[in-house]
Amino acid sequence: MKKMMRWFMALCVGWASVNVIKTDIKAASDPVRILFTHDLMDHIDPYKTLNEENESVTYGGYAYLASAVSQYSNERTVVLDAGNFSTGTMYASLSASSAPDLALMKAMGYDAVTLGSADFRYGAERTGQMLKTAGEGPALVAANLEFASGAAGTAMKEGWAAAGGSSGALIDAGPYTVGVFGIMDPDENMAEEQRVTVTDQLTAASDTVNALKKEGADLVVCLYSTVQEDLSEFAAGVSADVIIAGGSYPASEQYEKAGSTVIVSADQYGKSLGLLDIDPSDGSVAGYEKIQISDSSFEADEEISEMISGFRTQVQDKIMKRFGLDTEKPAFRAPYSLTTYERLSGSRRYAEAADLVTDSMIEAYSPSSSDEAKAVAIITEDMITGTLFAGTVSANELFQLASGEIGSDGIPGTNIIHCYMRGEDLLALCEMDLMLNADNPSKQMHFGRMRYEYSMNRPETNRVIDVYTEEADGYYVAITGDRLYPVITTASFLRTIPEMIEKTGNVLTCNVYDETGRALTDYDVMTIRNGDGAAVKMWSAIASYIEHFDRGSDGIDVLPDNYRTARRQRTKISSLNVIKLFKHAGQATLDFWLKIVAIPLAALIGLNILVWLINLKKRKETNE
Repeated sequence: MKKMMRWFMALCVGWASVNVIKTDIKAASDPVRILFTHDLMDHIDPYKTLNEENESVTYGGYAYLASAVSQYSNERTVVLDAGNFSTGTMYASLSASSAPDLALMKAMGYDAVTLGSADFRYGAERTGQMLKTAGEGPALVAANLEFASGAAGTAMKEGWAAAGGSSGALIDAGPYTVGVFGIMDPDENMAEEQRVTVTDQLTAASDTVNALKKEGADLVVCLYSTVQEDLSEFAAGVSADVIIAGGSYPASEQYEKAGSTVIVSADQYGKSLGLLDIDPSDGSVAGYEKIQISDSSFEADEEISEMISGFRTQVQDKIMKRFGLDTEKPAFRAPYSLTTYERLSGSRRYAEAADLVTDSMIEAYSPSSSDEAKAVAIITEDMITGTLFAGTVSANELFQLASGEIGSDGIPGTNIIHCYMRGEDLLALCEMDLMLNADNPSKQMHFGRMRYEYSMNRPETNRVIDVYTEEADGYYVAITGDRLYPVITTASFLRTIPEMIEKTGNVLTCNVYDETGRALTDYDVMTIRNGDGAAVKMWSAIASYIEHFDRGSDGIDVLPDNYRTARRQRTKISSLNVIKLFKHAGQATLDFWLKIVAIPLAALIGLNILVWLINLKKRKETNE
């Protein structure tokens, strides 16, 4: 019995000694280093952008990011990503079959990642397949994500389990234990039909922080994929030590302090790797910087480069080959840059890149012998997801220009369809564009070979004077109200029309027809297909359109000069020309001008009658 007591006391003393030693080590240790990214958007290869001097520069690329992670890591480092990593480039076509982003993150040494709303852009079922394919890798954390029933919900549950998903995870960082958890804000990518929902962010975060601290976390980090631009209220309600803010949160060169919480953010697309040195004992920041990632700053990691090469070959064999593109060769050469609405300066209003896309869509359509007019194209500005810079344009950059959603064929990219609208429907559609989107550039319609003019001297819902379509090269004519016009667009755009009509108070109507003039409801049956039967995407239409370009001396097709200047989409008429004021005028315009003219005229007549009566009274008094 005495021996057992002595053994037990020795064990207690030993345990206490170990804890004293561990505490002393922590006290004497350097801070924990957090290396972080977010919103990589599948930019596995380097990408082009503009610097402050408006010059094209190249940033990012996982092979260079891997070298930066290796160079700046120490024995107290955790490597984290705050979501939105799996969609955005041609590699997303492999997400279900190869999960390239997660495979590369695992090889780069990431410790934990969360999901962002963009990771559900192609649907929860595909996201679940990606996670199942990836299996165990970096700790997958999301504290407020819930999966419902149905195929998509089941796929997510299975993928989540296969990837070892949890609300939070503990990671060793030398003598310290770092608790990491993920939080998501809902947005348009998290549609109800995807069978994925998010619970209250604050409640989920508070519960998870408490659980991680009980499990021994010395430092707690929140990976927050957010649509907010101010997290001070969230930080005040959650006792996390660090918030890595991705999504819509504005990137900053400096860290922020919200009470005792440090808030940090990096640049999207892997332009920078965030580095935060923080002391777990008091939460003080010992160092912070954003390390720019480029081929001039780092050597490409050989292992990661080899993995990327393998994924690129898969993309070539599975996707690009069927559209006549080669991932290893330039698609064409651009002597000048084509910008999207996001990059327009205050003096420019229209995007050249959208002109190229809509022209490509029209050229992908084979006109029917019964067509009464030339085809037009209609998209919204936010369907153009990339910018083409001067120089050689790769197949990947072509894909990024209009990557969009995913088709039923499992290939990323929005399928284009053809339908018909009467002239009166096109006019109503322009009216809705003017009424609903004037203050929202991203949702404004962009027309291919069509434009309209309007006057603010007419009432709302009847301000469009006329719509013009191109009948010959550069020659536009006014539409005819009952004529059927071929329209090249997307099913997703057509599905927004009823909502737009409702927003106008159901004053306007816009109908969609097939080639016989019958009402069209199943838009997908009108998908345009190439000679092999494959659905034509917005981005793949450009690949076919390239054949119209002249070839340079180096054998590469060259973008023609006619895209240097963007085409005017809408023209404001300020004059009081009577013909313009009353052309295609509805009852609203007639009532509008009747009020403007009738009320002053009635007042003038009334005033004249009053003057006449006064004068008459004076004459009578004089005669008396």
